[in-house]
Amino acid sequence: MVSENLRVVISKKMMKDGLLRCIKHRSIDRLSISELCRESQVNRATFYNHYSSPKEILTEIIWDYAKEVQRIAESNRDAAPEERLTKCLAYVYDNKDDILTVMRANVDEETTAANLEAMRYGLRQLIDIRRSADLDDQEYELAATGYCRAVQFMLRQWFTEDIDKTPREIAALMMKLPPAKIYK
Repeated sequence: MVSENLRVVISKKMMKDGLLRCIKHRSIDRLSISELCRESQVNRATFYNHYSSPKEILTEIIWDYAKEVQRIAESNRDAAPEERLTKCLAYVYDNKDDILTVMRANVDEETTAANLEAMRYGLRQLIDIRRSADLDDQEYELAATGYCRAVQFMLRQWFTEDIDKTPREIAALMMKLPPAKIYK
């Protein structure tokens, strides 16, 4: 049983890595399953045992990053908010090439929505918008979406424009911004 689970983990890792290599040079919409399988060194049956489309792999990659950000935040729960944010940003920065590749992927509205939900999940341990303002459920949803979009655009600019700031400096900047009181 353990070796079967290990095979699944390895196969999925190979397909995720293969997808990232492929979408650096080609739109995900133009990527064939055959090309992905060839790049990933897995057969089509293995692909279809785990996924139905390359977009599904893309979403899983984003969720993997979100879960790791949340794990880092949770494991540093006793640290000051800026320190927790710094540790999460350091992880993101260490993976910036793959994260930029994912951000640049040409995806549809459904995948984009799933990706935004993953980002909100990852940030959940860092921010508490409800605590900082008296928001009803709809207002909270709007505020959380807006905040996550702002973080996404800030990360993209930090990575693509080679802004010479460390994760600690970016965390300090984020703590200075008006919604800074939302960090836990």
